Amino acid sequence: MNEQDYANHAHRPLPTLLGTALWAAALAGVVATNLGYAWGPTLAWAGVLLCLFVLLAMGRLYTTKLQDRIIMLEERLRASALLSPSQMARWGQLSAKQIAALRFAGDAELPALFERAVTEGLRPDAIKRAVGAWRADPHRT
Repeated sequence: MNEQDYANHAHRPLPTLLGTALWAAALAGVVATNLGYAWGPTLAWAGVLLCLFVLLAMGRLYTTKLQDRIIMLEERLRASALLSPSQMARWGQLSAKQIAALRFAGDAELPALFERAVTEGLRPDAIKRAVGAWRADPHRT
């Protein structure tokens, strides 16, 4: 992603535009049906079904992205209480997926596992496998 500034900060999600276009197609199909066109019902149903698919995909995509943001915030707060200031200075070297994997580590083993993740560049799966005292996450979506 490019550096964000005022000129490019606006968020225009493509799925929302696509869903709106499909909804408009469904409405056009209803109007065409009322005008007696034989292809009207096909367009209406195709628009509704595709719009529903986009809506379901958006729901999952947006939920997952929001969950990732919350996990990042929670783990940053947790890490600030458990890691040294020098370790916190290197927190930004981890990817979002690595941070999400660290959430399963217990408080006692987080500092050591953090060090390994940063110095060895552990992948998220390797971080999870290295957890000794698993900390469950029962509130995920």
